[in-house]
Amino acid sequence: MKKFSLAILTAIVLLGCGDSKKQEKLLLDSVIAVHDKVMASDEQLMKNKMILDSIIKNAPTTVNIDSAKAYLKIVDNADDAMSDWMHKFDAENKGKSHQEIIDYLTDQKKKIAVIDSQINKAVTISNKYLNTTPKK
Repeated sequence: MKKFSLAILTAIVLLGCGDSKKQEKLLLDSVIAVHDKVMASDEQLMKNKMILDSIIKNAPTTVNIDSAKAYLKIVDNADDAMSDWMHKFDAENKGKSHQEIIDYLTDQKKKIAVIDSQINKAVTISNKYLNTTPKK
């Protein structure tokens, strides 16, 4: 009877681990999916950053340099937020319990969603500015 109980307990633990790992993988995949979406927007952000840099360095007399610098700061802040998140993100989570991993990934998903919003806003407002600014 003890061997049978031990076998059932072992099976339950192993099945539970499988579900835990699956849950962790699904959450990690959702974080990575948001990251990939952000990286697509980041490409436009970098283009706008180069154009703003060029405007500041070679500004026609009709351009307000302070405005260009303000938009460049918004773009830089969004880029820095993404870069900072990427450097700190740990996809492996070695030595952490299931709950610690779930908590960490949930927190990271919230953070990358905020960065996604920040980048989208920076792209939108810098595009608007660039569309109304004369270029050399």
